[in-house]
Amino acid sequence: MWWLLLSLACSGGKDDADADGGPASDVSEWSGGNFQFQTVDAEDSCLGGAFEVLFMPEGPATPHDFEYLIYIPDYSDLPELYTIDLRDPFVEMPVSVDAPDGQTYEIRGAVMESVELGSQAYGDCAVTMTVDADIVPVGKDTAEGTASISISDPRGDDGRCPVFDEEPCTVALSLEARRD
Repeated sequence: MWWLLLSLACSGGKDDADADGGPASDVSEWSGGNFQFQTVDAEDSCLGGAFEVLFMPEGPATPHDFEYLIYIPDYSDLPELYTIDLRDPFVEMPVSVDAPDGQTYEIRGAVMESVELGSQAYGDCAVTMTVDADIVPVGKDTAEGTASISISDPRGDDGRCPVFDEEPCTVALSLEARRD
């Protein structure tokens, strides 16, 4: 989700800064293709870090590759609708992809209606997860970005669903991607 969905910080252009102080991006040599994404940071405002383990299972200091490659279309093919697979249970998520500013890919609409949280801790509890991501090429074969996973509507029959301080609650991911 996304993300989805799916955020990405890699080499290429990182030493140059644009007018906003962020990384300068030269997208002239960029083209679409399949990319290996990885989570480099996760911030869980839902369950005090419990979801961070899902996205960075080896700990916060160890980036974690997504299970599946992610296709990013070429700018000339936008807008585009397709499905992406991140990792179980985040598979076959329909997304819309566009880049209204000609540089930042906006990946929207990845909704998983019924994601089980894990029977050991939460019984039969399921939630709705929505993934939005913004991806920016930073080199010919690299990109960086962020993903926001909104978690809402916890439900289950055995009464073991967590109670969120806010709903929806959000898990924020920082991502890196490199061309496969």
